[in-house]
Order: sequence, then structure tokens, then C-alpha cells
Amino acid sequence: MLDALRRGSTGIVAKILLSLLIVSFAVSGIADVFTGYTRGAVATVGDAKISSTDYDRVLRTELDGISAEAERRVTMEDARRQGIDRLVLSKMIGQTALKEYANQINLGLSQDRVVANLFSDPGFAGPDGKFSRTGFNDLLNRLGMSESQFLALRLDDDLRQHFSSAVLNATVTPQAMIDIENAYKNETRDIEFFKIDAGQKVSVPEPDDAKLQAYYNDNKASFMTPEFRKFNVLVATAGDLKKEVAVTDEELKASYEAEKETYDTPEKRRVQQISFKDKAAAEAARDALVKGTKNFMDVAKENGAKESDVNLGMVAKSQLIDPKIAEVAFTLDRDAISEVIEGRFATVLLRVIEISPGRTSTFEETKEKVRDKLATAKATTLLQEKVDLVEEGRNAGKTKKQIGEELKLRYVEVPAADKDGKSPEGTAVLDIPTPERVTRLVFRTEPGTLTEPVEIGSDGYAWVEVLGIDAPKEKPFESVKAEVKSAFLDSERRRLVKEYADKLVDRLKSGEDFAKVAAEAGGTPDKVETVKRNLVPPGLTEEAIDVAFSLPLGGAGSALTVDRGTRVVLKITKITPAGELPPSEKDKLIGDLRRGLQNDLLIAYVTNLQERLGVSINDKEVARVTGADVAAN
Repeated sequence: MLDALRRGSTGIVAKILLSLLIVSFAVSGIADVFTGYTRGAVATVGDAKISSTDYDRVLRTELDGISAEAERRVTMEDARRQGIDRLVLSKMIGQTALKEYANQINLGLSQDRVVANLFSDPGFAGPDGKFSRTGFNDLLNRLGMSESQFLALRLDDDLRQHFSSAVLNATVTPQAMIDIENAYKNETRDIEFFKIDAGQKVSVPEPDDAKLQAYYNDNKASFMTPEFRKFNVLVATAGDLKKEVAVTDEELKASYEAEKETYDTPEKRRVQQISFKDKAAAEAARDALVKGTKNFMDVAKENGAKESDVNLGMVAKSQLIDPKIAEVAFTLDRDAISEVIEGRFATVLLRVIEISPGRTSTFEETKEKVRDKLATAKATTLLQEKVDLVEEGRNAGKTKKQIGEELKLRYVEVPAADKDGKSPEGTAVLDIPTPERVTRLVFRTEPGTLTEPVEIGSDGYAWVEVLGIDAPKEKPFESVKAEVKSAFLDSERRRLVKEYADKLVDRLKSGEDFAKVAAEAGGTPDKVETVKRNLVPPGLTEEAIDVAFSLPLGGAGSALTVDRGTRVVLKITKITPAGELPPSEKDKLIGDLRRGLQNDLLIAYVTNLQERLGVSINDKEVARVTGADVAAN
């Protein structure tokens, strides 16, 4: 059913998303101006201001979408760390620049024109090919927009499309570029190679103390203790609070009865559907299906439907949007052809090809699930109360230890931890969800600084106080002598293997027999044919492929193996230039190049526009909206 919904809404929703985020424009290189600002604007483009409210709304909408795709909550801290906050601002600046320039040259569209475009847009058409008011209203409901809000958004979108179309339609892909790209991507090479048996052919002499001391002196940065920090942390999570939440039997039974259907296993059916332009066509098709002169998929193809359009998937009754179709689908016998159904959006025939019976739950078997659900809900409410009480305690000057004892929250003292959250003995210091978030905050906070709580997991908070910093120190030579020796031997082994490989390469270049050289190196000759640059065959690495495509015919070279323990020596035995591409592959290549050129051209156009209009970014206001100002304190 999800696939069916996507098929029905992707076109429209994609247009709306494009109107919000038409293209990613670079902000780098634009001079920031930090004077003359008042609270409320994150940036100014020409005479237009991007309000903090709009920036916050668009940024949070973006994070909601990313969270849904990632199936986990993406926090504002994550957004700052990954640069999502700046990317969203960059997009908004680009959009505003286009709109501001349109205003300057008096370019605009009437609302009547926008409505006419909307009515003629095939993305908004119903089964009869005409504008679907019902479908449009359903879309507005899903997006939580009024009609006027949508039309305003559509007007901006249409206006920007005028600019982008003018730029993009002028893009031409030069034949020379096509030829170069084809030659680069589709040239193939045959490669002979073997792996050096480093264990047999390379021997590293046992180093004396003088050599180890010299290696230690030259690489002291590799033998330092990590920075350790002393801190304490107060933890409040819904998971912890669930342990002290009481749920009565009366509450369990009441919750179960109120939500009984959610614990039942609904009947599911694999439904197939064919849409028709009118009832007469559907009746004629049903007659042919019942008589056996045509099969279901043949009828679907005759009506322009693909298999993916026909199969609605294994669905429950509640997943079918149209109540008429749902009712018939769940009364129809398996493999029977339904009567013609005139649904809300289309006239259809149905067939059910698989039935999975439902199952009614009992209170006893679901009791623990109900208990967990109720306890989680109560713990989540209690968590917010605890957070408020913690803040009250902090404002009153209480220590976190005192607050933890009063509120029965976990309080942890960490004598020393490195940036990975490990003690000097190498054990984890925090047993909490997403401890790395706490550790990151600890290592960017100076001692004595009052920090805001950091979100941990999906339902918790932690308050941190950094008490001291133990800076990195040199480990005495004697205490790390074994580590120094191991590092020295690895370094020497790689150096000697490289020297040995270079000698083998020189022998191959002089014309010596490949098999003979391979045997002397303790390797077994191997060969791969018709290798392209973007493929890494077994036995080779990306580095080896890069080396192979830098060599002439008959040339030889070497590269590290995957484990970096030895090297492969290779020789180019055949080079086959790229030939003429089949039409479908050529079209794809040209399309890829064209899209790249269009993107570069559009970015250059909008960047130039931004420079002409003038762009100022209020970094302080951006930090306030994203919470970076709090994190920095």
C-alpha cells in the first residue's frame, strides 16, 4: 500500500519540496556583514530579510524529513555537526536572491496564471485526466496547508522555474566533453598481477635500543597519553524512570480495551487492482476476464498499467484509502474477479491472490506489552517534570549530586575519560544511551562552565560539569618500548617491501618474463581482463587500479594490498579504447553530463546574483536559532 501511495503522490509532493529547496547554493565566498542587525533576521539578501522564524521552520521541517528517513531522531546538535543548518540557510539565500531579483525587474505572475498552471499540471490530475479537486484537498490536508498558503508557495515556485528554465534550457553538452567522458569511463585494461610473499622475501633485522630510541624520538606524537577529563554527569531518561512508575491492573485493562485493535493481528490480503477510464470499459474487461478470454495482467497492460501499478501489496483493510474498494477487497473470495467498483478516485476491478487470516488478542497474552506502553507514557511525562525540577535546583544553586539524591536520578562521577569515553584502563565510563554526545560536550567545554542539558538517546537528558583537564603527556620510552618496536618493525617492513617491489617492477619493465618474476617473489600469477576505472576486481585495490590506469601498455607498477601487509606487482597487457556507446548508454552519459553542467551553471548564476544583490549573514542570530550559542558556552 505504501508503494501505491507513493505512486499517487510523489509527483505533487516532489514539486512542493522543489519549491522549498530548489537547489543547493554555496554561501562560501560571500562577505558576511555583522552590523546593523536586529534580533529576528538571520540573513539579508538585497532588501529582503530571511526571518529567524522562517529559518527555524524550514530547518526543523528538513530535520523532520531526515529523521523519518533515518528512522531515528536527528537533533539540532546533529544538524550543526553535519552542516545541515548552513545548507538549509544556503538554500534559502539562493531562493530569496531569485525572488528579490524578480521583484527588481518587475517580473511576476498573476494568481490567475498560477491557478491555470495548477489546473493544467498532470501531477494534479485524477483518473479522468482532469484536475482532481478531491485529490488536491487530500494533499492540502496531508501537508497541513490552506489553499492560499499552497498557492503562494506555488507562485514562488513558478517564478523560480522561469529563471531556472531559462538558464537550464540553454545548456549544451559539447561533443568533445562526451568523447572525453566516454574515453575516461569506458576504456578497459587487462592486468597481470601477483602478490609478494613478504614473509619469505623480506626480513627486518632485530632493532637495537639505539634504533628504537631514534624512532621514538622522531615519532613522539604517536606515543602520547590521550587528554583525559574529569567530570560529573546527572542523567534523566524515560528508561530509568519506568522502573519507578506504577501501573495498576485497572489501568492495564482499561488501556487494553480502549486500544484492543492495536494488539490484534488484522487480516491481510494481497490485492491487485486495474483502473479504467469509465464504467463501460471496466464492464467489458470484466466480461472478458470472467469468460476466460483474457487474463488479469493482459487486461492491465491493455489499459496502460505496469505490474507495479497493479499490485497494491499485502495490506490490511485500514490501509486502503477508498472505503468502497476496501469493503469489496475484504469480502472477495480468493482469485475471484470483483464487480466493477466506482471508487472515490477511479473505476476499478479487483482481484485478491493471497489471504492471511487475522487473529484476536487476549488480555493475558498482551498484558506486558500494555504495561510497557503505559509505563513508557507515564515515564515520558515524568521525565519532563524531572527536567523542570533539575533546572529549578540548578537555579537555586544546588549541586548536581544534591539534585540527583532529591529527585532519585542517576549521578555519575568520572575521574578520567578520553575523547572516546574510555578510562585510562580502556573501559567505558558511561552506561547511558548515546554516551558519545556527553563525551563530545565534555571535550568542548572548559572547566567551571555552566552547560545546557544534552539530549541522550531518544528520551533522555544529561547535565555535565567539567572539573579538570589532564593534558596529553609523553609516555616514557621504557613504558612503550614494546609499542615502539612493533611500530618500527611495521614501518621497516613496508619500506623494505616497497624497495623489493620497485626492483621487481624494473625487471618487468626491462622485459623479463612475468611468470618467472612472480615465482621468484613467492607469488602466483593472476590476471583480470576488461577492467574499467570504476571497478575493483578481487585481489586488487583502488590504489592498484589507479596505478594501472596511469601506466602505458606494457608498463608495470605496484600498490599496497588491502591489509597493507605486502604489495601487489602488476603489468598492463592490453589497453582497449572506449568504443561507440549503444544509444541507451550514450543517452544516459549525455544526461548525466548535462545535469552536472546545469547544476554548475545554475549555482554560478545564483552565486553571481547574490554577489550583485549583496548578502549579509547574522551569525549570532543563526547561532541563537540553532542552539550553537548555548553549546559554545
